[in-house]
Amino acid sequence: MSDANDPAHPDFTSINAYVGDQNALGPQRAALANIAWDQSATMIDLEGRVPVIATIRECVAHFILFKPHARENARILLTAPVHRVGRKTRTWLLEPGEIATLAQRLADEGGAQG
Repeated sequence: MSDANDPAHPDFTSINAYVGDQNALGPQRAALANIAWDQSATMIDLEGRVPVIATIRECVAHFILFKPHARENARILLTAPVHRVGRKTRTWLLEPGEIATLAQRLADEGGAQG
């Protein structure tokens, strides 16, 4: 069996390796709106503070607690790239505005504590 057909060795050049099988409209694009909350991630700080290595949900929950200055310096490094609206390429790094979007999504889903 070749690696291409082996589920234990997915083809990481395919979008399906990151977001699953095709639906009726074709493959889903990994985007902010459908990042899995249990995806591993690392929140970093541009000022050199200790990184938070956790799930997206936990990183966003930490971001919610940050003061405005700390929020501007926060970034999240993903384990699977996502598409950005208006760009052709995927990104592995979320900017503060994108993290704020995830924070709003978490609040809308009732997952934010505070």
